[in-house]
Amino acid sequence: MPPIPITHAVEYYYELLKQGKIKIAKKYDKPVTFQDPCNIVRGRGLHEKARYVVKELCNEFIEMTPNREHNYCCCAGGGVINTGPPFKMTRIKGNRIKAEQLFATKARGAQVVIAPCHNCHGGIEDILHHYGLDMELHFLGDIIYKIMEKPS
Repeated sequence: MPPIPITHAVEYYYELLKQGKIKIAKKYDKPVTFQDPCNIVRGRGLHEKARYVVKELCNEFIEMTPNREHNYCCCAGGGVINTGPPFKMTRIKGNRIKAEQLFATKARGAQVVIAPCHNCHGGIEDILHHYGLDMELHFLGDIIYKIMEKPS
């Protein structure tokens, strides 16, 4: 165990929402899907807390199939996103299965991909651009800021 407690942003947002410390002015109105990052789902078991957060923030949540610990990897974790050329295109082309999963989720109505991990955000962004998927990509914090009550 680390010498100090470590809290992932998903856990932090979950606690803030549960305790009523984030007030939502109006739920996010675009249909969203959620990328299950390996580090927080397989490593920390935060899949249900993540879904609680997404459902508290968004009107419509469309699950990818498969999901949770069986979701397809973004192929950017573990520092792979930083390898850059010449490996970037190998990584992107080698992850056609993720692109197909996103196409299928988009066909069911998802317009926005939420990626709570910086590596996933970068990996998904590359996939969206390379495969011509017209979907928005956001962190949870982006959506929270858009919809939360803010003091005048």
